Amino acid sequence: MGERIRARRELRGWSIRHAASRAGISHTTWSRIERGVQRTDRYMVVDLAAALECSVFDLTGQPYTPADRQLDGARIDAERVWRAMMAHPFDGPPVVGAATVEQVDRESSLVRDLYGRCDYAGALRRLVDLLPALHGVTDQRAAYRLMVPVYGVAMGSLLNVGYSAHAWLAAERCAEAAHLLDDPVAVGVAAANRARVSAYTGAYGPARAYCDRAGADLEGSGADTALDVLGFLHLARAHHLAGMKDQTTAEEHLDEAARIAAHTGETTSWDLLWGPSNVALWRMAYLLDTGRPQEALQAAAGVVVGELPAVRQVYYWLDMSRAMVAAERERDAVRMLLAAERVGPQHTRSSTAAREVARGLLRRGLVSTELRGLCERMGVSAQ
Repeated sequence: MGERIRARRELRGWSIRHAASRAGISHTTWSRIERGVQRTDRYMVVDLAAALECSVFDLTGQPYTPADRQLDGARIDAERVWRAMMAHPFDGPPVVGAATVEQVDRESSLVRDLYGRCDYAGALRRLVDLLPALHGVTDQRAAYRLMVPVYGVAMGSLLNVGYSAHAWLAAERCAEAAHLLDDPVAVGVAAANRARVSAYTGAYGPARAYCDRAGADLEGSGADTALDVLGFLHLARAHHLAGMKDQTTAEEHLDEAARIAAHTGETTSWDLLWGPSNVALWRMAYLLDTGRPQEALQAAAGVVVGELPAVRQVYYWLDMSRAMVAAERERDAVRMLLAAERVGPQHTRSSTAAREVARGLLRRGLVSTELRGLCERMGVSAQ
C-alpha cells in the first residue's frame, strides 16, 4: 500500500509535507506509511485517499488475486452475478420457466448457509441461477421476502472478494425488494447493507444517514425482530461515527446496542447473528480502530469463539491478529492469521487487512515457515 500511496503522491507532483497536510497527519507519519514501517487503519486509509483525490481501492489494491483457485472462480462468478442482476431489474419482463416458492426457498437457504461458512465462491456460483429464479416467482410477496437476505448475501460475497461496485448494485436490489415488501424491519436490514458498502468505500456520512433513517422508523416498533435490527443499526452507526472522528457519539451507540442485546439475547433473524457476542466483536474492532489494542484484548476475553458462526470467527481472529501486532506479539499474530485462514480461507486470503498484517510481519523480519506459507497463499511479499 505504501508504494501505491507514494506513486499517487508523485503523480500529483506533491511533496510529502503538502500531501500530509491535506490528510491532516504529520509528514513523518506519511513518510513512515509510504516506507511500510507504519500500518494504517481503515479510517486513515479514507483520509489518505481523500488527500490524494483517489478511491480507497486505488490504495488498497482490491480486487486482489492470490494463489487460490476457489477465489479465481469466485471472481469469475462475481461478473456473472453482476450480469444476472443487470438482466433482471424489478420492472423487467417475467422470467420464463419460473421456479416455485419452495424451490427458491430451499436454494436460498443453501446460499445463505454457504455465505455463513465464508464460502463466497460457492454462494456466488449458485446466485447466478438463483437471482433470475427469484424474479420469476409468481407469489411476489414471498419472493420479495426471500430477496432481502439473498441480495444481502450477494452484497456480502461480492464485497468480501473485492467487488464494491457490484456489491452496491446488490445492496440497491435488496433495498428495492424491502420497499416493495413495505416492511420497515426489512427496510432496516437493507439500510444496513447499503451502509456497509458505503462505509467500505469511506463514505461514512451517507452510511450513517441510511442507518439513522431506518433506525428512526424502528424506534418503539413492536414488530417481530425489529429490536434485533435496531440494535444492529446502532452497531453500524458506531462504526460510521468512529470514521467521522466522533468517538463520544460512537460509544453511545455501542452502549445502546449492548443494552438491546442484553434484552434480546443471541438471535439469528435476518442473518444478522445479533446478540451480546456480536456487540463484543464490534466493540473489539472499534477499540482497535481507535488505537486501544489493550482494551480490545480485554473485550475479546469475553468472547466464546467456539460458539460463534464461521463468518464471525474469521473477523474475530483477524482482529486478534491486529491486536497482537499492536502489542508486539508477532508470533501470536501469525497464529491468529492462521486460525482465521483455517475457518475462512477465502475471506482471509482476499482480506486487505489480513494482507497488510502479513506484509508488516514480513517487513519486521519475522522468520517463520508458517508466515511464509500463508503469504504465498495470499500472494503477499514484503515489497
